[in-house]
Amino acid sequence: MPNDRPRYEFRVWANSLEQLKTKLDHLATPGQPVTSDELYLISRASDRCSAKIRSGLMNIKILVKEDRGLEQWEPVLKASFPLDQAVVNAQIFPYLALERPRLFRASYQMDQFLDEVIGVDRRIALVKISKERCRFAIDACQAEFAAVTISKTSRHTVAVESTEPEAALRLIGQMGIQDLVNTSYVREIKRIVGMPEA
Repeated sequence: MPNDRPRYEFRVWANSLEQLKTKLDHLATPGQPVTSDELYLISRASDRCSAKIRSGLMNIKILVKEDRGLEQWEPVLKASFPLDQAVVNAQIFPYLALERPRLFRASYQMDQFLDEVIGVDRRIALVKISKERCRFAIDACQAEFAAVTISKTSRHTVAVESTEPEAALRLIGQMGIQDLVNTSYVREIKRIVGMPEA
């Protein structure tokens, strides 16, 4: 299980959020932009599980609670391939809020997992995403500006994260986004691909 502590998150989306990027630039010096290609596993049964494959690792975090408009997400799995059958059955599918599939291998390489387990399950959508992210360290918070392409749809997203909810709320107010809707990656992806929220 990852050592990362649960974080309170607040994330907004729009076609352009350059004005918020400018605010972040005034608050802190951004880190170097990081690009990534990711594959999200989106469950029709849950909006509370963010499951993705990035850099050859299976990453899962789950929504554990909501507090004053913030969402607290806890990392629960970071596993490399091949994935053991027990990990697929006892962790991945339960986190996706889905019944366990019938598995025929003791372990699965990435292509086997995607083709034989996920790709044949109509309860799960595989969604390719590319990101270019800039991270900012501001007091007890991490903030992020990212240009994201979700199924050929280009969007900007800005997020505030902290292990301390009060710190996150202060920065959200400082940025003037407290009246916007907090929308996770999972729910934004579902909106774009036309999948109903669970």
